[in-house]
Amino acid sequence: MPATRILQPALPVAPAIASAAAHAGAARRAVGRAGGAALRRESVRQAFFDAARALFAEAGFSGVTLRRVGELCGYSAAAIYRHFEDKTALLFELCAQDWVRLAAALAEARDSAGAPAQALPAVLDAYVAWALANRHSYHLMMMMGLPADAERAIDQRWRERFPQDPVGAVLQACVADWQAAALIDASHEPGDVTDALWTAVHGLAALDITFEHLPREQWQPLAHRQRVLLAALLRGFAPPAR
Repeated sequence: MPATRILQPALPVAPAIASAAAHAGAARRAVGRAGGAALRRESVRQAFFDAARALFAEAGFSGVTLRRVGELCGYSAAAIYRHFEDKTALLFELCAQDWVRLAAALAEARDSAGAPAQALPAVLDAYVAWALANRHSYHLMMMMGLPADAERAIDQRWRERFPQDPVGAVLQACVADWQAAALIDASHEPGDVTDALWTAVHGLAALDITFEHLPREQWQPLAHRQRVLLAALLRGFAPPAR
């Protein structure tokens, strides 16, 4: 996947698993009421995605089987194998779906911000907000350790599906806008600036997700840490004072 994952303890997701099972039941009922093979197939796939998201977050990659995902949804192993060749393919499709959702949230933040000077901070804020509002999805995309063979298989699928990374494209477009407006020194490579900012917002989100249930009396509020970190980075990339 497009960023280094950090192996972290699994998130507590028993309520999420119960919710996934309930959504799967609703999906089956909807399939029964709605006609059309395409709609039926998409409803079944979404039920698998809902169940898999909760199971991967609870048990990690090694603790999930396609059979278990199918059982949670009330489908047979044969049914889920008609949709996914193995659990690596299922994880990829699940994360790719969420990656597109994240990219869309960032694009919307950029479009809504108006002037380029406001767009980059708005997009960085939207990144952290999306990650924290979709903690299980973000954990799977960016923070779950995988065996080497699964990592290679998913990376290959990723390159084929996303010749241009949609999340990185939005971030780099904002950086290019700032450089065009002389808010970032033209001597900096846009890709380097994008990587640094992406690392910063990922770190903010990952820390908050990882330590969600631990006491943090000594921590400044997330909004304060986010403001200080990003302001420092952007000052560092600004053109030198004349």
